[in-house]
Amino acid sequence: ALEIYIDNYGYNHRDVAQCYFGIGKVYWIQSRYEDTLANYAKALEIYIDNYGYNHRDVAQCYFGIGKVYWNQSRYEDALANYENALEIRIHKYGRKHRHITPCYLGIGNVYWNQARYEDALA
Repeated sequence: ALEIYIDNYGYNHRDVAQCYFGIGKVYWIQSRYEDTLANYAKALEIYIDNYGYNHRDVAQCYFGIGKVYWNQSRYEDALANYENALEIRIHKYGRKHRHITPCYLGIGNVYWNQARYEDALA
C-alpha cells in the first residue's frame, strides 16, 4: 500500500503518513522499537508538513514515540513526547477531554519510574 500511495500521491501525503504510522504499529507489536521510531518519525514529519503542529495526528505520533521511549527506559525522551502530545491535545480538545488522560497517564508513569512520586501525583 505504501508504494502505491507514494506513486499516486507523492511522499508528502497524509495517506503515506498513515501507512508509515501503521507500519510502525506493527513493528511496535514485534518489539522492534528502532523500526517503530523510524516509521513514526516519517509519519510525524509528513503530518506536520500537511497540517501544522496542532493536529490530532501529530499528537498521536508524539504519543506513540513517547510509548516507545518509555519501553526503552528512555524516560526523559518519553516525557518530552508525552508533553508534546498533551500540549496539542489540550489545544485541540480542552483540559477535560478523554483524549487528554492517556498523556497524563504516560507522564505519570515516567515520573513513577524516575521515583518522582510527588510529580506523579500532581
